[in-house]
Amino acid sequence: MKFVPMWLGFFVALIFIAGIVVDGQGKTQTFQQALTVAQSAARAGTNAATGTSVNGDAFDLSIPAAVAAAENYITSAGATGNVTVTGNEVFVTVDMAYTPRILWMIGSLPVQATGSAALIDN
Repeated sequence: MKFVPMWLGFFVALIFIAGIVVDGQGKTQTFQQALTVAQSAARAGTNAATGTSVNGDAFDLSIPAAVAAAENYITSAGATGNVTVTGNEVFVTVDMAYTPRILWMIGSLPVQATGSAALIDN
């Protein structure tokens, strides 16, 4: 019976370490997903360019169309975020949350990622 507290402490420490490994990996995967959504939404925003390359005209970025396209992409991915357009660049910040599987008692962990895309004209 005198080894029960030692084994109990060992078991709690093992669960804690497993939680750090598993939930740390889960948060990293959620960050990667948020980053992919942010970069893809920014690219979707740059697709809202107007102009024709046939005549050698430069493409211009339609700011309302770029914001709408990026926001639609974020919404369709099941995330939330902000879109800003500066010049010919679209910046997207995506917010997601990871709910730990083992260390559930710490609550949901916020994840934020930022992506950008630029419309390149020749």
